[in-house]
Amino acid sequence: MRLLIFPLLLLAASISFAAEITSKEINLRKLHQRYVKAGYSTLDLPEFNKRIAFSGVVIGGSSRGFNRGPDSANGSALLKAGVAGSENELVRMVARDAANEAHMGTLTVGSAFRATCTVAFASGTGYIPLQDCVFR
Repeated sequence: MRLLIFPLLLLAASISFAAEITSKEINLRKLHQRYVKAGYSTLDLPEFNKRIAFSGVVIGGSSRGFNRGPDSANGSALLKAGVAGSENELVRMVARDAANEAHMGTLTVGSAFRATCTVAFASGTGYIPLQDCVFR
């Protein structure tokens, strides 16, 4: 029995990692429109507490000091993002780890990026909070 558990755990981890890499990109603008339609709550979104892949554009904040303090979760840096051609803040992102936070810090306003994040809980905010973000 023990010999079977390790390969199964390894397989589950591999499948999870592969799903993160190959997941279809979500249109950030459409996700935000559904969030607004849901009454500014992520609880009614099928993406809630799930990993999503998307492309975006930096509109503010970074680990270079823009948003340390009350807006950032647990003192982590925050990145405000939207879509090309718009200055509207659609999401706020927190990196998964120090390496991704360092990458986030290299992004400047107007920089395009691709990331995979988990949709976090929100109620009443104009933006969707994303956590555990990995930049691709």
